[in-house]
Amino acid sequence: MVAELDAALNQPVYALRQIIALQMRDENVINRYYKYVDGTSFSAPIVSSVVACMLEANADLTPQQVKRILISTAERLPHYEVDRQGWGVLNPRKAVEAALSSFS
Repeated sequence: MVAELDAALNQPVYALRQIIALQMRDENVINRYYKYVDGTSFSAPIVSSVVACMLEANADLTPQQVKRILISTAERLPHYEVDRQGWGVLNPRKAVEAALSSFS
């Protein structure tokens, strides 16, 4: 798979997108380093790590403040139903920045 991407390096962007789309369709794999995954079992550790960074930035945050920051900094994906994305995609940078600016 990596060889196909390497061979397409100088190809137009649409060609790269086609290769990636085919690999994702066939195996959910882009290359040996990247795999397409989704679901709560995969997102929980990612969100937990962002919460840890938020608490490192501001140890005084309450659980309610952490939740509010995560929700308010999440970004909705266009063309996806709300019930498929919850509050949207986590934005770690915005969440940590909001935690820093939330000093009581």
